[in-house]
Amino acid sequence: MARRGTILLCLLLGCGPATATSVIDDADGALVRARAANAERYEATLADLYLAKAREEQGYARYADAQALAADALRFAQAAGRKASERRTAPAADDAAVSKR
Repeated sequence: MARRGTILLCLLLGCGPATATSVIDDADGALVRARAANAERYEATLADLYLAKAREEQGYARYADAQALAADALRFAQAAGRKASERRTAPAADDAAVSKR
């Protein structure tokens, strides 16, 4: 019975690094996509800084902090990508309105 408890404890303790790494990877992917879309500089820089701090915290085994910082980085990277796509479609919409006149 004690062996099962030890195995369960090991599995539960292992979730922190895996979860933090997953969110960090998601944020990194979103930031790469945002930069490829010529993202807004402000949000992309914020995402980059939060991601760097998340990696630092992960290195110190502060997985909850790393996960929270990576979640913020993901939010900023997604906002940067969203603004970049809106900026790309806005001139097209303006051109369509002009051509209809």
